[in-house]
Formats: sequence, C-alpha cells, structure tokens
Amino acid sequence: MDKVLRLTKNEFNKLIHGGKIIGSPSSTSIVYEIKNGLILKDLKDESIKEYVSEEDMNYSEEQLLKFSDIDSKLYYFIKGVIYVDNELEAGIMKKCNGHLLTMIDPFSINITSLIKAVDRFSKATMDISKKHIKSFDMKYNIMYDGHNFGAIDTNEYDFSNLSEDQIYKSNIGYFNSEIAEFLVDFYFKKFVNQTKELNDMYNSLVNFELDNINQFIILLEKKLSEYCDKKIVYLEDAKIVAEENENSVYPLCPIYNLQKNRKK
Repeated sequence: MDKVLRLTKNEFNKLIHGGKIIGSPSSTSIVYEIKNGLILKDLKDESIKEYVSEEDMNYSEEQLLKFSDIDSKLYYFIKGVIYVDNELEAGIMKKCNGHLLTMIDPFSINITSLIKAVDRFSKATMDISKKHIKSFDMKYNIMYDGHNFGAIDTNEYDFSNLSEDQIYKSNIGYFNSEIAEFLVDFYFKKFVNQTKELNDMYNSLVNFELDNINQFIILLEKKLSEYCDKKIVYLEDAKIVAEENENSVYPLCPIYNLQKNRKK
C-alpha cells in the first residue's frame, strides 16, 4: 500500500461511496470499509464538526504515519494517508474483525479461548512497549472476535521516553481494566464483591496494579464452577449467578453473541 495517496474530491467520493460505514459517527472520524480488507477513517467529514472544533480535526502526515512501519497483528496502526485536493483528509489501515468488546454479550465468552487471546494480546503489547509506543484511550476501542483482540483508534498513541517496563504496565493496564470490567460489571458484580479474593484482584486490575488479567480469569472460573457445582466453559454456564446480580447494566443495544462451539 502506498503511504501517501492523492485524490480529487470526485475520486475520494467515489472511493467512500463504494464502501460501507462501520458503526456510527464518532467524535474523531467516520469509518468506511472499502476493499481488500482495508478501512478508511475520514477525519474531515462535515458531520464530525458538531463534536469537535475544526482546529482539532487537523492532523499532520507525520502524526498519522508515525507507526506505519510498526508490524503488529493486534494493534491496528494507520498505514497510509489520503490527500483530497491537497488537504489531508483520511487514514487507511487494515480492518479489524470482530465486535467492540463493550457490545458483546459476556455470556457468549468461552473461558479457554479468552485466556489464549489474552496471552496473544499481552505479547503484542510487550512488543509495542519495547518500541516505546504508549497507548491512549483504549477504553471502548478494543475489538474481539472470539479468538483475538484488536486495538483500534491508535492514532492518538505516542512514543514515550519512559522505560519499557513502565510503558508496558501502562499499556496492559488499560487493557486489563477493560477486560475486568467487561467480565464483572455486566453480570457478576455482586458475586465478585462478595468474594474477597476476587474483589481484591478485580480492584487491583482496574487500578492498574496487577499486570496479569489471566490470574483473575482463572480464579473467576474456579469460583463460579465451585458455586454452580459444574465446570464453567462459557460464562452463560454461570447464568444462575448472574441472575442474582443487582442493577445489571445490560442489555446494551445491539448485543453481539460470539459463535459457540460446544463438544457433543
């Protein structure tokens, strides 16, 4: 892919007209799925101006492409930019499969698959931390397809002079807190609050004090299995616990269910 593409307004309109909008407009861009597994983030669409000032919509080529040479399968960095009539308009990157984590029904989560996905994402996070890349605003920007996580909206990330360990602790902290809240707050808040070991570990995660979310996931599965007197494979298997939860924040709309593959 060329890092810099220059189009006329008509050529740009034809490009996005042939794609489809992914999700609803955000405060920073409108995202189009275009072709060849790519997406386009339109940073200058008129509808964005109701969210942010025109000054905040101005990006530099250097800013958008600062991670374009970084090879990461789970962090989705901008790989190219588009100028429209000589004005920087959009960024292009690979499409991330799955759904926003906050729009997935936790009941459809397979514990074993989740643990493996966490391990892969933690390694990817260590890799970018070694390159001194510090993440930002990861909340609501994590995708999951049942096998892998993906970090999107990475254009606000930056390079940091902190140590690799400090950067990793910050980066993985954003991720861990999002996973912990997703697993607990929707259905199992009461259960975790009443289980001291789980509650202490949960609070350590959301406060960026514990680096390994899998320790918590394994303990949560163990405690739920003991309470339900059966092996918890999917979180739905602990539905009886969730029914005891108070003030559940679900359902959201829409809720996506990950495909379940149970052995017969």
